[in-house]
Amino acid sequence: MLMLGLRPGEVLGLTWSDLDLKCRRLQVSRSLKRERGELRLGEPKTKRSRRALVLPAPVVKSLRAHRRRQVQERIAAGPEWRDLDLVFASTVGTLIDPSNRRNLSTVTMCAGLGHWHPHELRHSAASLLSACGVRLEEIADVLGHSSTRMTGDVYRHAVVPAVAAGARPMEQLFDTD
Repeated sequence: MLMLGLRPGEVLGLTWSDLDLKCRRLQVSRSLKRERGELRLGEPKTKRSRRALVLPAPVVKSLRAHRRRQVQERIAAGPEWRDLDLVFASTVGTLIDPSNRRNLSTVTMCAGLGHWHPHELRHSAASLLSACGVRLEEIADVLGHSSTRMTGDVYRHAVVPAVAAGARPMEQLFDTD
């Protein structure tokens, strides 16, 4: 979620057939939603949410390791396993409730990062991309936003490198040495 800026429902709706690990591509084609009290896979939030993304190499490596672990879970679950082809599934292969944020918090706490909320990862993705000089239009494309307004006004937050970027030009303009 941090490296791709995916929405929680997009992550939980991913299937292995949406991924091409060899070509490092991910296709966002569905999202997990709660409708009338039930979880179901449906259309992504907007038309622009349906998108293809290039997977960073560390994500590919992690997904390959995750797939190996999931095969072991499938074997352990035996006939209880429900094969929905989900990348992120319960221990018996079923949908994970996106409102259950304890799973993510447990992972981030164990990694020494403190408590993280799923949406913080999406915001952080936008902020980090911006701090690295990625254009706002491209960040909006990665996040699946229909315009840059939401990306710029809500998702992108200043980080130290972006805030410090103005110091050097001012020093050059007002150099008194």
